Amino acid sequence: MRSFASPGSLRFVWGMPLLLAVLTAFGLVAALLGTGVWHGAAWLAMAVPVGVGLRCSLRRPPRPRA
Repeated sequence: MRSFASPGSLRFVWGMPLLLAVLTAFGLVAALLGTGVWHGAAWLAMAVPVGVGLRCSLRRPPRPRA
């Protein structure tokens, strides 16, 4: 079975940053232009990149192989 993206491919390197950028842009636009449900969608869209950043920054580094 072939993986979604090989480690050296453009999708593998830029896939997640582009997804987080799109979510952030959507959240900002929805918060500025929308009301009601759009504020909840904006909050969720802005919380996902923050959560991903926290998860990556609080993750333990892998142990070196001895």
